[in-house]
Amino acid sequence: MKIKPLVFFPPFGCFVLALLQAVGQGDSFFKKLQGVQSAALTQLSPLFSWGTFALLLACGVVFISPLGRVKIGGNEAKPILSKWRWFAVTLCTTVAVGLVFWGTAEPLFHWQEPSQWLQAGDPQSKIRFALSSLYFHWSLTPYAIYAVPALVFALTYYNHKKPFSLSAPLSPLFGERLQGKWGQLIDAVCLFSLVAGMSASLGTGVLTISGGIRELTGIPHTTLLLALILLMIVVAFVVSAITGVTRGIRLLSEINALTFFILVAMVFVFGPTRFIVVSGLESLGTYFMELLPRSVYTGFSGQLDPWAKNWTFFYWCNWLAWAPVTALFLGRISVGYTVREMLVTNLLLPSVFAWVWMAVFGGWALNIDMQTTGSVFQMIQTQGPESALYALFRTLSIPETLKTLSIFLVVVTAFLAYVTSAEANTSAMAAMSTQGISPENPEAPLGVKVLWGVCVGLTSGVMIAHQGMEGIKTLSVLGGVPSLFLILLILGSLLKLTIQEVVRKNTKT
Repeated sequence: MKIKPLVFFPPFGCFVLALLQAVGQGDSFFKKLQGVQSAALTQLSPLFSWGTFALLLACGVVFISPLGRVKIGGNEAKPILSKWRWFAVTLCTTVAVGLVFWGTAEPLFHWQEPSQWLQAGDPQSKIRFALSSLYFHWSLTPYAIYAVPALVFALTYYNHKKPFSLSAPLSPLFGERLQGKWGQLIDAVCLFSLVAGMSASLGTGVLTISGGIRELTGIPHTTLLLALILLMIVVAFVVSAITGVTRGIRLLSEINALTFFILVAMVFVFGPTRFIVVSGLESLGTYFMELLPRSVYTGFSGQLDPWAKNWTFFYWCNWLAWAPVTALFLGRISVGYTVREMLVTNLLLPSVFAWVWMAVFGGWALNIDMQTTGSVFQMIQTQGPESALYALFRTLSIPETLKTLSIFLVVVTAFLAYVTSAEANTSAMAAMSTQGISPENPEAPLGVKVLWGVCVGLTSGVMIAHQGMEGIKTLSVLGGVPSLFLILLILGSLLKLTIQEVVRKNTKT
């Protein structure tokens, strides 16, 4: 098999040039990127708000429509993964390391520095705002961003026999007009977006693991340590991607899902259980009551709320950057299941998991920070967000040996969380870049997978070394903006497919 030059070389060349520019001009280059980021978030904030909410509404419409009963791949199609393995791979492919990194740090920012949205300043209102914001940023809306393109790709790839390309989910709208060079150009833009998004998530993964190693061994936070962690992660996800979906990716996802459940159970049992349950349920009620107004909120009196810009729209950009290429992988492993089953596995079940995780870890962080008059948040300010999670494990009422083992398990979980998400996307990126990919021949050549893995690693390494967390966030935003427009077009394809299925059913009856 040969690479597609129009898909591979433009984004690969752009990142090589960007890396050379970042190393050569450093701060001035980064300031230019920040200016582009700020302008994009400010000007496009209404489109981000209404567009992402429309994706969630569309998932609900499709679930109850006749399209929900359609089987991906046709009536005779057989699943390549069991339901448990399908869920484990889907969950670990989508949450990445951000769930571990931000689960304890983010609610403290919302508690200490809330949005203009929060009118009352009493502690209970602030707790509900902090946790409901976590639910908002990590459950239904983000998973709808993934589910819509994944669903449309699955239907067009398996049922309509379209190519393994992001032109496939656009075919219901544009027909064959996007086949060929135009379709390859779309793939190239989405590859650029995903490399930016993956590089940003890899940065958070490296920082999380580095914080754990520092907590366990006392080794200081050095450039050499970050480089070694980065190299280890890149090698792991490239090797795993080489083994394919049914072996390396499946196995690591199952192990990763198990570590997620162990950590949640441990904190729930040995942490402030009553506070977690009460605050978690109250905040979940607040989340559902405010879902519509929060979804379309940008600020009051026509002014963009800086909190919404720095948190909500940043998250939407990050999810959007991953979504198009991740959709190819999620759609590929959904064969043999119905559209309704796909929405349950790709939207509902991961959202339930996110509610539980965020209630447990977010509630735990808030409880300890309140008891210690803001010491955990102060630690985040001085030592970085990655420090909070490990400090919190030292507060559990368990023997010191178990605390150390728990911190080690967090490091392993953070490592697996990024590897399992990156390996799936590396496989999809390589397949997009390669000619001849089909359901019968789904794996791309080894060399293409390695090249994309190296590109992600170098991009993330340069940003961590030169710009730290702010550089990582800038990458996420720049990756998400072009993906927003593509996914809104794919939403149009989904609505057209839904209408066509309704008409077909009515015609038959």
